[in-house]
Amino acid sequence: MSGYFRNARQRYLGVDIGLHAIKVVELSRSHGTFQLQGYGIEPLAGVLLDDLTGVDPKSAAQALVKVLGTASVVARDAVVAVPDTQVICKNLEVDAGLSEEDLELYVRLEAEQYIPYALDEVALDFEVLGCVPNNPERLNVLLVTCRQQTLDWYEAVLSHAGLKARVIAVQAHALARAVEALTPSVTGLLTPGAVAVVDFAPRTTVLSVVQQGQVLYSRELLFGWDELEDQAFNRLALQHIRRALEPFVEPLASLVLSGAAASRSGLSAWLEAQLGVHTQVANPFALMSVNPLLTPQALLCDAPMLLTACGLALRGFD
Repeated sequence: MSGYFRNARQRYLGVDIGLHAIKVVELSRSHGTFQLQGYGIEPLAGVLLDDLTGVDPKSAAQALVKVLGTASVVARDAVVAVPDTQVICKNLEVDAGLSEEDLELYVRLEAEQYIPYALDEVALDFEVLGCVPNNPERLNVLLVTCRQQTLDWYEAVLSHAGLKARVIAVQAHALARAVEALTPSVTGLLTPGAVAVVDFAPRTTVLSVVQQGQVLYSRELLFGWDELEDQAFNRLALQHIRRALEPFVEPLASLVLSGAAASRSGLSAWLEAQLGVHTQVANPFALMSVNPLLTPQALLCDAPMLLTACGLALRGFD
C-alpha cells in the first residue's frame, strides 16, 4: 500500500569528483520537466596528487558523505565521471552491416592498437554514433577505454558513501551534455554553432569547444585564478583564451565561463568586448525549475561550478 504514496519523480545524482572539491547535483524529472532538487560543494583539503585514484577511496567517500548530508540528497543512483586524462577515446569507422557480435569483436581488435596495456586490465565500451557523412554503408563508432582499477576506485567511493553507480561517464561527455541542455539560454537564440567553455580552476584552466553534444577541441591553459586581482586576471584570461582558440577556425556561437572564477567582476563583459563573442557565466539550471527551499542568491553564485555535475545528473535519465 505504501506504493501509492511514493514520489513519482525520477531522481538522479551527478557526482563530480575533482582535485579540489566534490560537487553533487540532484535532479528530478516529472512529465518531461527537470527540477534542481539540491546541490552541494565540499572542498578536498590536502590532495596534492594529479590522480585522485592514489587516494584511499574511503577518505574521498567521507567528503562525499558530508556533502550529501549538506545537500539533503534523496537519490541513491549516481553518475560519476572519469577525468579525460585517464580515458582513451577513439573514433572508428566500420561496415554498417556488421552484427552486434561482429561489431564488438572488431572494436576489441581495434582497441589493441591504441591501448598501452593488456586488454584484460581495461574496461572497454563503445557507442555507434551514426552513419559516416555521405557514406551510409559505413558507421562512426566511438571507442572508450580506461583501466579497470580506475573504474573500481570511483565505484568504491560511491559505495562507501551509500550510493550506486548507475553510469560511469567521461568528464568531457558530461560537460558536452550540460552545454547541449542549456544551449538556448547560452546563445540567447536558437542559433546553431560551437560553444567554447572555459572552466577556471585554482591552478589550471581548461578550454573546450562543444557542438551538437560533442567536444570538438579541448586544451589545458596553464594559468589559474589564485592570488590575482581582477584586472590582471582579466588580461591574463584574455591572452590565454585567445591563444587557445587560434587553431579553431569555425565561428563560435558563444563563450561560456564556468568554475569558481567565472563570476569575477567584469570578466564576462571584458571578454565579450575583446573577443567579439557573446559571453556569459554558466548557469546549467537556467531552463529548469528549482526547489523553492534553495536560496536563489547562493545558487546564482554556485551554479558556474556545477556544470559538469549537472551534465552527469542528466546522464542518469537516458
